[in-house]
Amino acid sequence: MNRTSVGITLNSIKNILPHTHSGLECVLLLKGKLQVEINGDIYHMSPDDIVLINCRDIHSYSAQYDNLAIMLLIEEDFLKNECEEVLNCTFQCNSILQLDSDNFYEIKRHLTRMLLVHMKKEEGSDLEFRALLFRFLVTLMQRFKATNNSPHGKQRQNTASLSHVVDYIQRNYASTISLADTAKQMYLSPQYFSKYFKSKMGTSFLQYMNQVRLEHAVVSLLGTNQPIIKVAMDHGFANAKAFSAAFQKQYGKSPGEYRKLYARPKEKKTSSLEEITSDIQDNLLELVKYMKRHDMHHDTALYSPDAIKLDMCHAAHIQFKKPKKMIHIGRMTDILQSEIMDQLREIQRLSFDFIYFESFDLDEIKIKDDTFYSNYIYNQCIHQIEELKLIPYVQIDVSRQLERCQGNLNGYMERLTSFAGILRSNTSCQTMEPWRFEIACKDRSHLNSLADFYNSLWNLFKQEGLKVQLGILIPDWALMPGEGHEAFYETLKDLITPACFAGFHGFPHPVPEQDDSRTKQQLEDFYVCRVEAIEASFNAHKLPIPSLYMTRWNTLAGTGVAESGTFFRSALIFDTMMKLCGKVEAIGFLISTYHIQEFEGIHDFGILGLFLLKKVKRPVYFVLETFNYVNGGLIFYDNNIVVTKEGEEEFHIVIYSPYYMNPLYSVDLYLIEHEIHQITLILQGLIPGNYRIKRFIFDQGSAGIFNRWSGAGLPDLNDPDVVDYLERVIQPDFYFLEQKVDGECSLHASLTFNGLVLYVVKKQ
Repeated sequence: MNRTSVGITLNSIKNILPHTHSGLECVLLLKGKLQVEINGDIYHMSPDDIVLINCRDIHSYSAQYDNLAIMLLIEEDFLKNECEEVLNCTFQCNSILQLDSDNFYEIKRHLTRMLLVHMKKEEGSDLEFRALLFRFLVTLMQRFKATNNSPHGKQRQNTASLSHVVDYIQRNYASTISLADTAKQMYLSPQYFSKYFKSKMGTSFLQYMNQVRLEHAVVSLLGTNQPIIKVAMDHGFANAKAFSAAFQKQYGKSPGEYRKLYARPKEKKTSSLEEITSDIQDNLLELVKYMKRHDMHHDTALYSPDAIKLDMCHAAHIQFKKPKKMIHIGRMTDILQSEIMDQLREIQRLSFDFIYFESFDLDEIKIKDDTFYSNYIYNQCIHQIEELKLIPYVQIDVSRQLERCQGNLNGYMERLTSFAGILRSNTSCQTMEPWRFEIACKDRSHLNSLADFYNSLWNLFKQEGLKVQLGILIPDWALMPGEGHEAFYETLKDLITPACFAGFHGFPHPVPEQDDSRTKQQLEDFYVCRVEAIEASFNAHKLPIPSLYMTRWNTLAGTGVAESGTFFRSALIFDTMMKLCGKVEAIGFLISTYHIQEFEGIHDFGILGLFLLKKVKRPVYFVLETFNYVNGGLIFYDNNIVVTKEGEEEFHIVIYSPYYMNPLYSVDLYLIEHEIHQITLILQGLIPGNYRIKRFIFDQGSAGIFNRWSGAGLPDLNDPDVVDYLERVIQPDFYFLEQKVDGECSLHASLTFNGLVLYVVKKQ
């Protein structure tokens, strides 16, 4: 389908002076106010109002305030080629005048769906758009077709019986067309044809032909500066007098008066289209809110049934090593914030192993004073870490310190020496597992300082008699082939001792349209491929491969609040963690969306934070709860199903459905509702007896914060009542049943978009 023949946009409309189209135009107002004038009648549109403008209706728009509207324009050539019966009808579709909400609901839903499909621009979207467009037109024909008795209405209704004659007139209206010549086409006498035409069309042949000529002439009259005589001659009228008489009869004014009243002033002629502004990305959230508010994303769900049988008697135990978990809170001193400490206590049940600190500037430290009270703040930080039983993982960025110290690291080394004294004097640091210090060089131009700083720090800790581990960060610029890649690994050969570990980052979406040029398989294997590439680089440079820590990472994530919020990612997170079992030592997670935004100055709703703020849990929290159940012996891992056995008679089963797709598409709530995969898992060979089965469902409806937040109207998160509400309602759905099992048990899971289902099956 030629998209130039059918256009749909999301616009902020200001002022558009009177004009006409030879096709249909439809406007659905999402927010704000809009005044539309149609053939002299004025309508004041409010949010959720919809107005359809028929072919060649004179219409204009004006607005004093910001608004947002979906505009659909279906050109005449498309209607002629695809569904001429629509072109020959008049429709009454104006929600300001009509109150049938059910009829309008359907037409509005088709409009919003067409816009979302248009935005995708993926393979097959043209076909999907075309299907929705025809559903839109069918709804118009069935529910909004005019049934008035006006001559114009009768013309539209009766053209079917004279379709080839009407088509001939439409195509040749500018030429000389006589009654006699037209009658010959139907093999009728002029007299009989004249009577037949009037009986079917409700008007005489001459009146109808003048009507068609006037409908086309008025477009030129308003849209050009041509003399009236030329407009008349170009549209089949013998002279200006005949044109003026017919025009006066049809529109109640002379052509000159009509042009003066409705045409755009000459000095503003070139700016008519500039008064429409559009920004799809900025207005996606408004569209999503509108669809959710009016429940336009629900439809009959499509399931893809599947059944998997698993013999529990002969299931082999699979060896696997789960990665440890690391919580990232920002600066070391941030641990003293009451909100952060409350969140850290809340996640103790998730069994985190490491606590990760960045921006290790040590500005508050007192140099050459190792008494306990002189550096109380750092002693207090160490006490909090000890209370939480977490292993500190500290990143020191050489580039950052060089920039802060204007190229001289002596002052920073003095502060590190004082900090080493604090660690030495703190007995708990000697009993805890060694601290990790990760040396980073995020600016490639500072690479020559990396080895010197690493070696100096190694000597410092050795001199202080501290048991610590030193590692390096593999920066993003060293992960890509090229001169920088080679230089980085050659620099590692200058380290006084090989790095005990290496950290790296994993972000699979460097540009907004991240997956348009990549295959689904590439996205699924992104993190595994990154690990394998790092190991290959160490081997190629004959360096020992250290333990790997993926300290910072993300799944596919949207670029705005609407995309990030609607793109529920629990299954993607779980899928990544399972694929990295045995490949990395630990995986990092951010503590809080709002805290990290404040710490880094980057507002990104799509980060992998456990909390939004305070104790408002995000989906990552529940993914880690699920991941904790993957304990004991792994007996099955395939087809997005994980089964573990704990003891003799308890099984933990996770079924998940990861979707690697452009997050922009997730604002199409209709698409998400249809991405449901139904699985039946049949457990065979169970010991007969009574079993308790618990089912936890982690999906966008229950464990997704955006769904709960938007469902409440996207209220202000600074309101303590709102925060309290979100803390209480964001929880996975839970079901419990007792079942007698005679060797076989069936579990049914309906997996929503990126959803998880956890079963705990235990014999009584």
